[in-house]
Amino acid sequence: MLTKLFHNARVLSALQQCAVLAVVAVAFYVLVTNASANLDNLGIASGFDFLQERAGYAISFQLIDYSPDDTYLKAYAVGLLNTLLVSILSIALATIIGVLLGVCRVSENWLLGRLSHFAVEFLRNVPLIVHLIWWYGLMLALPNVRQAISLNDVGFLSNRGLTLAWASDGSLIGWGLVCVIGGAIIGYALMARHRTRLPWKGFGPPMWPVMLAGAIAVPALVYVFSGSSWQWDIPVSSGFGFKGGITLTPELLALWLALSFYSASYIAEIVRGSIQSVSRGQYEAASALGFSEMPTMLRLIVPQAIYPMVPQVTSTYLNIIKNSSLGVVVGYMELVSATGGTTLNQTGQAIECIALVMATYCAISLVTSLLMNIYNYRISLRTHS
Repeated sequence: MLTKLFHNARVLSALQQCAVLAVVAVAFYVLVTNASANLDNLGIASGFDFLQERAGYAISFQLIDYSPDDTYLKAYAVGLLNTLLVSILSIALATIIGVLLGVCRVSENWLLGRLSHFAVEFLRNVPLIVHLIWWYGLMLALPNVRQAISLNDVGFLSNRGLTLAWASDGSLIGWGLVCVIGGAIIGYALMARHRTRLPWKGFGPPMWPVMLAGAIAVPALVYVFSGSSWQWDIPVSSGFGFKGGITLTPELLALWLALSFYSASYIAEIVRGSIQSVSRGQYEAASALGFSEMPTMLRLIVPQAIYPMVPQVTSTYLNIIKNSSLGVVVGYMELVSATGGTTLNQTGQAIECIALVMATYCAISLVTSLLMNIYNYRISLRTHS
């Protein structure tokens, strides 16, 4: 009986996994016990109680109200939001630039193809930290506040950053984003329902116009029927800065642009390779039917190339999230700079701070991978339907 069990592939696989799990558990126990004993010998208290203590340091850019009198936990929340902000902005801009460069790389226009090739090779062969320092130097070289570049009098670009008009009631922005996302989801659901009734799968109308209409219509209807009063807080020059509006600091702008352009070069190569993986016969068939280059690319080639793109683009997105920690180089207070830097130095809770930072990055990366895998699954269904 035992001999048969040990010759069973499933039993052997389960035993091997249990053995590996046991080794990992023992190693983790030894490390935790050793670290706890060393901390006790040094008189350092372990645990996360320090998060409720007063932080005592300022953060130059924050999306929520924060002061040095707040706790380390709130400083962690501010750093987390700053990380999410620059990551989302960089992912969006890098995707737009990368797709454009990638499509230009395979263009039949010789000049356009050569210029995009040069841009991609230059951007991806310069280290990211050099990109960051160059953009930060460029931000600091902008005119001062009194000579700021005016953007139609609703925004000003200076060496203090980009100052934009903002809602006088900041809560309207949050509710507005909720309505925009809700409207886009409603539009997507309506189009998905409509597509299931079509006889030809994969040839239905595009979803983005309806999603865009929902993202505009729902906030507009909520604004009209709720009786809300929207007022703009226009920035005005005051002393060495601006009063009113919202200011994107030079550190945030530098990190955003550096991450975007550097990552866009990798996305461009992914797009180029995925487009070139589509059979040449698809181009010839479209040409035989009288389609020009642009409709062929947008309606035939790119939809087939998206499926092999997604796993590689996901890796680039994860790199953007992790590379946002380079904000410490230019003084942008994100998660690593706040909790993994200042908080760690002031409290001495190195293990707890680093563990918190690692767990947070792991959670963000897992959520990002999950969303992209869901999208990849939907694309695979549409591709093979």
